Amino acid sequence: MTRRILSLTASLRSYNHNTRDALSPPSSSNFSSYAKPPIAAGDILIREVKHWFKRDAPPQSHDLINRICDILKSPSSDGDDRAFYHHLTSLRLRLTEKFVLDVLNHTRYDLHSCLKFFDWAAHQPSFHHTRATFHAIFKILRGANHFRLIVEFLDGSDGFEGYRHSLRLCDALVIGYAVAGRTDVALQHFGHMRFRGLDLDTFGYHVLLNALVEEKCFDTVDVIHDQISARGFVCAVTHSILFQKATKLLDDIKVVGTVPMDRAYSIWIKSLIGAGLLDNIEGFLQQISPLEGCEIEVVRYNSLISKLLKENNLGSVYDILTEMMVRGVLPNKKTMNAALCFFCKAGLVDEALELYRSRSEIGFAPTSMSYSYLVRTLCADRRVEQAYDVFKGAMDRGHFLGAKTFCILANALCWNGKAEMAKELVIVASERDALPKFLGGCKVIPALCDAGKVDDAILINELFNRSGVATTFGMFISLIYGSIRLMRGDKAAKLIVRMQEKGYTPTYSLYRNVIRCVCAMESGDRSCFTTLLNYQLSRWEHKVGTYNLFIEGAGFAGNPKLARLVYDLIGRNGFTPTLDSNVLMLQCYLKNERIADALHFFYELREKGEVKRRLYHVMIVGLCRGNRLDDAMHFLEEMKGEGRHPSIECYEVLVQKLCNRERYEEAVGLVNEFRKSGRRITSFIGNVLLYNAIKSKGVYEAWTRMRDVEEKIPEMKALGELIGVFSGRIEMEGELKRLDEVIEKCYPLDMYTYNMLLKRVVMNQAEDAFELVERIARRGYKPNERTERILDRARRILGNLNSRANLGRNGWDSRQGLLEY
Repeated sequence: MTRRILSLTASLRSYNHNTRDALSPPSSSNFSSYAKPPIAAGDILIREVKHWFKRDAPPQSHDLINRICDILKSPSSDGDDRAFYHHLTSLRLRLTEKFVLDVLNHTRYDLHSCLKFFDWAAHQPSFHHTRATFHAIFKILRGANHFRLIVEFLDGSDGFEGYRHSLRLCDALVIGYAVAGRTDVALQHFGHMRFRGLDLDTFGYHVLLNALVEEKCFDTVDVIHDQISARGFVCAVTHSILFQKATKLLDDIKVVGTVPMDRAYSIWIKSLIGAGLLDNIEGFLQQISPLEGCEIEVVRYNSLISKLLKENNLGSVYDILTEMMVRGVLPNKKTMNAALCFFCKAGLVDEALELYRSRSEIGFAPTSMSYSYLVRTLCADRRVEQAYDVFKGAMDRGHFLGAKTFCILANALCWNGKAEMAKELVIVASERDALPKFLGGCKVIPALCDAGKVDDAILINELFNRSGVATTFGMFISLIYGSIRLMRGDKAAKLIVRMQEKGYTPTYSLYRNVIRCVCAMESGDRSCFTTLLNYQLSRWEHKVGTYNLFIEGAGFAGNPKLARLVYDLIGRNGFTPTLDSNVLMLQCYLKNERIADALHFFYELREKGEVKRRLYHVMIVGLCRGNRLDDAMHFLEEMKGEGRHPSIECYEVLVQKLCNRERYEEAVGLVNEFRKSGRRITSFIGNVLLYNAIKSKGVYEAWTRMRDVEEKIPEMKALGELIGVFSGRIEMEGELKRLDEVIEKCYPLDMYTYNMLLKRVVMNQAEDAFELVERIARRGYKPNERTERILDRARRILGNLNSRANLGRNGWDSRQGLLEY
């Protein structure tokens, strides 16, 4: 065994030192930085580790302990609470101090079973409780914060009655109270002992000294230390507790040989760990030769490994594990869990999984921390199904892995297309009361909604609520939009109501989409719509604003009839429709191509004297988008006749529609009118003119008939020349790639303008296109996909030019590329 481990150490040493700085601890956000050692080395390592663990875990021993635990946990059928006495006695156990300590250690998290076994062992004729077993049970009680039980046990006059033990009562009282943190009572019993001429042994003195140091009773520490010194009990333990001259003392002990070195080294390691002074792990271990008969306690190794794992010093952890195997140190459960954590942190996923699957074979019982490390590591390696199985196995064994690990696994399942497994994970955890209370980062609900499984998502949300997990704002958003995508307006309405009851405020667009979905439901049942409307009227102070929101939602849903019913409710319930109400109702008619109703509604408002400039604007734009251009022109003239100034959008939409119909004379006339009103040509109008100039010469011809513009407004002359250049009627003076400077004098540039210019440049001189793009970027504009498509055409043209040039010098006209374009 030793020879094999030494060979393994040599083969992995180079990997160990090269990767220890690169390794990082697992986190919820990034596992990709894990180093991956050679596969062959990992195979050797896991094989040797399993062999090592088996030495301490004969199957029959673990099976026996597991059987004892089953007996201790099983309820009595006849109501006799002490029936387990007979069952344990029937096993004919050979009780030793080590075996009792193993059972106590195995049952330490089940305090009731632990105490039952301790009591049963005390009444067995072949066994006497020792100082170690008493100390173990006191430590277990203290670790579980059951100080009261220790004190009650020690305070009781018959606390040791009927117990077979090799420990004096007075010693047990001092040690027990010291371990329980009741140093004042421990000192009282120590005083009674001294008064009766009795004294503690070296073990008792050091337990008391350690308790006093932990309780910071430094004055009394000096007194007890004097007592220890007077009796010649001073040893490495004493000095490790006090942290004074510890380094020199260890060397002196080794030379003198008065104290067993295994005990001295164990205490020394514990002290160094506590002081954070153990830096050179490898060098320190090499100084301890197995030939000296020195064997460090496994608990000290475990403490050292635990500290190094927290510091992410994986190289040193590897050194210690191999050192333990070489020395033949018998591992315990903490060692096995530390090894699993080491494999996970080092990125040895297969090896970690192999160790986990061998747990029955080697007697390995993973802790919650080990389960968490393994689940997170498997998730990072995208082995989510195996991570799911490990997590379920942990829950089966009563382990709670915490909210962070739960969210990591659930999110990993969702990101890998396993939303259904994520749902089952939540259901199983809920059934076992293992759902964490804080799951704000859990993506199960959004994933189910994205997959169209809104009903499942709502079920998961209900399970969250039953388990005390609050529905977050993001969860509500996912559930509502998921319902909207499935056209389940009834569910969306209920969710948005519940959302507000939980104190969240929906956005305007969210509410509009919900109302739109409710209105678009095919059932024709308006009860949901009415219920939602009444609920919002009861919550919102601005009643007319509430009505307006529902009018808009009905309009977006294509239901102008329902929108009109809500509009009429405003007056029926004693309120007056606002300008917003009139605008939304008119838009509803126009968007749904109910032109006759729109005209009728407009005329009704005009008769009431409620027509404003904004309503004209809505009418003109709506008629244009509905391809009722002549009606739109009529309302434009009517609007100007009433002395109202049309909005910029009115002119923009009308110019665009007139150019689309090739009514260039009217379009140019509107542009002329727009500019004479003192407004500057907008980017939209300018781009429409240049775009249509590329398509048709009619724009330039209409422009040339508008002579008065050039004389009164000089920049209009430049715009006319631009139209002529883009239509091919005027030759460009200067470089075409700098034409943007001319355009900028006429109207503001945007990326659409530059794309048109770039296209014109490619048609004439393709090689200038790339220089123009650099110029565009320098001026702060961001090229888009259309820009890239134009550049691709320029590259193809230049490629054709180069290939033709290779066939014959000057044998191809660049216009050929233009024809292809």
